[in-house]
Amino acid sequence: MVTSAAQHVEDSAPRPDGSEPNWSGLYARFLSGSLANAQRTLRLYQQTLESVASGRLPATVFQEYYPRFVQRHGALYSERLRAVCAAFMGRFAELNKRNAAYADAGAVAEQVPPPIFEPETPERWFEQYAEYAGRLNAEALKAYRRQLDQVAGGELSPEDVQQKVAGDMSRRLPFYMRDAGQLYLHLMQELDALRGDYEDAYLSGILALAEESASEPVTAVALQAPAGGAAFQSFTISNTTRTRMAVRYVATEVRRMDGVGPAFAPKVQITPELLELEPGEESTVTLSLQLDADRYEVGVPYIGFLYVTGADDRRVELQLRIVATDPVPEKEK
Repeated sequence: MVTSAAQHVEDSAPRPDGSEPNWSGLYARFLSGSLANAQRTLRLYQQTLESVASGRLPATVFQEYYPRFVQRHGALYSERLRAVCAAFMGRFAELNKRNAAYADAGAVAEQVPPPIFEPETPERWFEQYAEYAGRLNAEALKAYRRQLDQVAGGELSPEDVQQKVAGDMSRRLPFYMRDAGQLYLHLMQELDALRGDYEDAYLSGILALAEESASEPVTAVALQAPAGGAAFQSFTISNTTRTRMAVRYVATEVRRMDGVGPAFAPKVQITPELLELEPGEESTVTLSLQLDADRYEVGVPYIGFLYVTGADDRRVELQLRIVATDPVPEKEK
């Protein structure tokens, strides 16, 4: 890591011929890469919204898929993020070593090597950097004391020291600020690329669910009951995997089949609410739907979807076909 850090800093250091580092080129690459990432993510997001609008995916698919995505990709994302940040810390420490070295002709650089920031121990980074900064300050203080000794011994005048310090500062500070800016820009570029990779993976995973649902036949579930009452249906779920599987349910909004009027959230109850199946085990699930008279018009078909999900993004799509019949007349008291 120290070697790569030194190379990165040297790329942005002042050239022997007096030419300046290519700051504008680096900034242009950052903007170009960031724009490309944003365009790719926007394209996938638009495709996902189109799948939701067409009914191939539920409106809650983002919340539904996110826990599974984190479970599958979260550890690798954290590992890559730590690696990026550790590399930045190493480059920044290397830059400060170079900056401190100018105060005393390279002596500090040799005496205080920068730490190596391990991605596996991020909790120690700031402690390591604090120790390193303290050692740099201690060496700088020794250099200043030597200058004071030279002034006291008549080897240098106060004006000489002041001119030397001011000259070093005015000569090196612009390049230090430029190098620090490039380091931060490089960090932003890596973080943006990392974010883009995982946004793309997240949205691509959601789109894969839409493709699966499009290739599989839709199972229709008829729900019919008098307006004001509840409709019931039962179905069987089997675990065909080789591992224990937790079953989850997501009901979408329902609306008239002819598209008239707004969609609304159905009052759905599933028994059992929590279900875990061993390999090869099956269980009967009961679905009840409350048909409120102010929501469901008698004789008009409504449609919605119930998604039953399990392990490894396995999903069964149930199309709910709902019809409210004439309410049962109240018995005379």
